[in-house]
Amino acid sequence: MSFNLYLAGGKVKTQDDIIIKRGCDVLFSQINDRKAIKKFLELMSNNKLFIDSGAYSAWSKNKHIDVDDYIKFINENTDKFTLFASVDDIPGELRRKPTLWEQRESPAKSWHNYLYMREQVKDKDKLLPVFHIGEDFRHLQNMLDATFNGEHIPYIGLGGTVGLACTVKEDWYKQCFKIIQQSSNPNVKVHAFGMTNLEILENYPFESADSTTWLMAAINGELCTKYGRICVSQQVQHKPSHYNKLPQLVQQQINEQCVLYGTSIEQCMEDQDSRQLYNINYFKDWADNYKYKGNNRYQKRLF
Repeated sequence: MSFNLYLAGGKVKTQDDIIIKRGCDVLFSQINDRKAIKKFLELMSNNKLFIDSGAYSAWSKNKHIDVDDYIKFINENTDKFTLFASVDDIPGELRRKPTLWEQRESPAKSWHNYLYMREQVKDKDKLLPVFHIGEDFRHLQNMLDATFNGEHIPYIGLGGTVGLACTVKEDWYKQCFKIIQQSSNPNVKVHAFGMTNLEILENYPFESADSTTWLMAAINGELCTKYGRICVSQQVQHKPSHYNKLPQLVQQQINEQCVLYGTSIEQCMEDQDSRQLYNINYFKDWADNYKYKGNNRYQKRLF
């Protein structure tokens, strides 16, 4: 069993890029990454490509998303796009807490955007509506109950959890999947936005997820391992999780993994690109060998 794990935040320059060679799934923001998307379309082979609306980026920069332009961009490339997110509404403004009215109206605006986009896009089943943590669960129920020509929405997204404690995320996912299981659409596919806590992804029946962890860890001098994120950069030797402070057996295992991924621990200590190479391979291996460890409290994965 494999898992669709979309690497977000990166750029692909050549056919020899490890992301292309290993057939990694990739997520790009349509509002920030159109040039990168064009380049990726020229190079992609066995890769899956998820297009995010960029709603949060637009909100944080006080920009407006032209929904019709986004639809046009989707339809021009729909055969090469695997999935694309509808434009969700972010309540309030940067540095201003949203009012209660804005919080209540935001999910309805997001749903309106989804319905509008669904009418316009060619591949309607590739369009994902997004339910956010903090929103009333009746909006999730509405997504699950909705039908179009007698067919339920095949794929939805769960988002808004970036930066929250794992316990908070897990409690919310547990409630979401309970509602999904008891709905008229129990086998809907679910994408986790901004989430690569691998333990959580193994415990709940997500179909896919995306995250910048592979990239941000490398930038911060870290490798992603089965022991967690391990600091290897010489500039962060003071951290208690640094490689030099690990037991010898653990160091040996990480060394062997580095070699397997075409680099070395010494290179990873000095070079961000080497750390990215390692992290990309680590997450790709996890996705290729994914094992669902959940139980029958939630919907079962069919494939």
